[in-house]
Amino acid sequence: MKFPLASTVQIAGYVAKNQRSGKRYPLVLMLEPTLACNIACIGCGKIREYESNKAKLSVEECVDAGVQCPAPVVSICGGEPLVFKGIEDVVAGFMELNKNVELCTNALRLEQFMEVFEPNKRLTFVVHLDGMREIHDYICDYPGLWDIAVGAIVQARARGFRVTTNTTIFKETEVEDVIQMMDYLTNEIGIDGMLVAPGYQYSQIDPNLTMTRDEHEVKFRAIRGAAREKGYRWLASPIYQDFLAGDRKLPCAPWGSITRNPYGWKGPCYLLTDGIFPTYDALMDGMEWEQYGPGNDPRCEHCGIHSGFEPSAAFAAASSVRDTVRSAAWTLTG
Repeated sequence: MKFPLASTVQIAGYVAKNQRSGKRYPLVLMLEPTLACNIACIGCGKIREYESNKAKLSVEECVDAGVQCPAPVVSICGGEPLVFKGIEDVVAGFMELNKNVELCTNALRLEQFMEVFEPNKRLTFVVHLDGMREIHDYICDYPGLWDIAVGAIVQARARGFRVTTNTTIFKETEVEDVIQMMDYLTNEIGIDGMLVAPGYQYSQIDPNLTMTRDEHEVKFRAIRGAAREKGYRWLASPIYQDFLAGDRKLPCAPWGSITRNPYGWKGPCYLLTDGIFPTYDALMDGMEWEQYGPGNDPRCEHCGIHSGFEPSAAFAAASSVRDTVRSAAWTLTG
């Protein structure tokens, strides 16, 4: 994942310090202040995992999560964060804690919140965009949403906000559509970056939507090739790109992205719930982390999601001189 230079230096220092300790540590706090959402994407497991989507945290609980968890990056997800009352106070609280905030949104309410937030290099709007118009509106089950989202991206960029996109690749997703989207966002919109990752087959998702590891590796070899040739602003690190394309093995690091939601601190990861804990420390101490990941838990066998493997790519980069140099060169380009 790429960040502005000051944030990159901050995160690199955090990683270097923690690597020396030899202990597990998170890079990202994934905060779900609310499970409520104003759309119902067909590829989203959240609306299926929880019987009620009315549960929510208080503003104070949200900010306290940032106090408890030392991760330098906070991804505010959900649910739809912009339906959470007090989201501006949550963001302000994390800014005071010197966190780098990524606010994930479907963009339905983004235009009105441009009057609430001020541009800041440590604040990024991450807009859900699952391809060009036809596939995005289909995945989101919301005709016209692509136009709303792209319009909001253009406005936000014009106002000086940092904006990236988040795209999930499903079985029905055509690689050509993703490449067209990456070209459009890079060359027509001037997006700050694009996160593109495979949909993951787990219990809350229709297996007809998601891919095996072999299937997603074929698609990501094509995506990686196009991104390298055309210079598309793909946010995946070189190590994570190689993993997605099947050219490198990585262990999962579920502790690399810690999830806090209205029910507590969730383990082992953003997608699987085998435990809910009252505090961050209780989660870190209470999960048997070595039981998860490909080769350990059958539910993890085909997973390539960024929340578990992008941190392990970062940890790998910090443990090898060659990978450190390669990752540093990638971070400083584009």
